[in-house]
Amino acid sequence: MVNIWDPHFHIWDVSEVTQSGHDPAQLFAPKEDPVYTIDRYENDMAMEGFKLTGGVFVEAVSVCHVESDGPLFEESCLAETVWTSKEMDRSKLDYRIVASAPLESSNIENILASLKQHQRVCGIRQIINHEPSWPRNEKRGDFLENPSWRKGFALLEEFGMSFDLQLNPHQFIDASILGEAHPNIPMIIGHLGSPTLADLEQGQRYWEGMRRLAELEQATIKLSMLTYQDPEWDSNQLVKETVLKIIDLFGVDRCFFASNFPVEQHLGWSASRLYQSFHDLVKHFSEDEQNKLFSQNAKLAYPL
Repeated sequence: MVNIWDPHFHIWDVSEVTQSGHDPAQLFAPKEDPVYTIDRYENDMAMEGFKLTGGVFVEAVSVCHVESDGPLFEESCLAETVWTSKEMDRSKLDYRIVASAPLESSNIENILASLKQHQRVCGIRQIINHEPSWPRNEKRGDFLENPSWRKGFALLEEFGMSFDLQLNPHQFIDASILGEAHPNIPMIIGHLGSPTLADLEQGQRYWEGMRRLAELEQATIKLSMLTYQDPEWDSNQLVKETVLKIIDLFGVDRCFFASNFPVEQHLGWSASRLYQSFHDLVKHFSEDEQNKLFSQNAKLAYPL
C-alpha cells in the first residue's frame, strides 16, 4: 500500500448560487455536477494499492473573473478560502490550503492577513503564465515584470507563506532571479513548469531555465499535469524521460507527484490509471524514495 499526500487538487462550486468565489465561465462541472466537494474528491481518489491521507487544495480563482480587479476579485479570493475551509472541516484527512491573492493589489497586505486567519492556509498561488497566457494574464501582462506584483511577492516572507509558481518556460530565468532575491520564500514549481510538448522537443530553453530554478535551494517541483504535454503521456517516452530527468536534476528529496484532480479526471484519467502510471515511472526507486515522492516530500514543502 502506497500512501498518497496529494499536493495539488481542486474542489469548487460553479453552481448558479455559488458562494465559493469560483467562476462557471472558466471552470467546468465535474461529471456534470457543479459542486465538486471534498467528499467527491476523496471518493474519486479511492483506488486499490494506494491510500489518500490528505494533501493541498490549490486555488482556482486566479483563472476566474477575467474582467474583474479590485474589491470584487479580492472578495472572490477570500470566499474561496472560506468555502474550502468549511469543506475540509468535514474530513478527517490532513489538508492544507494554497489560497488565491492578487499580489499586484495595493491592498495585498490586508488580503494576506485575512487569508492567514484560516489555519490551513500555508501559501499563495497566482497563475502567471504569459504568452501563452492563462485567462486573466492576457489582459494583465507578465507579472514578473510588474513592480507592484514583485512588491506583493516580497510580503509572503513576512506572512510565512510559500508561493506556487505556475509559469511558462520562457519565464524561468526571470523567476529564478526573483527567487535569488527572496531565498526565504519557498517556491513550489507547478506541473513541471507547464511546458508544451514542443518545449520539450526543442529542449534547450526549457532545460537551461529549469537548471537555474533547480539551483534555488528553496525550490521544489510538482510532477503533475502531464496531459498538458500529451493526453496519452503514459505512452510518450519523451514525457516519461522528462519526469525522470527532473527528479535527477532536483534530487529525489525535492520532487513530488500530484493528481491535479478533477482536471486530469476530466481528461480521461482515473486516479487508478494516474497513480499506477506514476508508480510505473519510479518502480525501480527504493521504497523510501517512493514514499518521499508520493507523500513525505510534499508535506515538508507545505508546512503549517
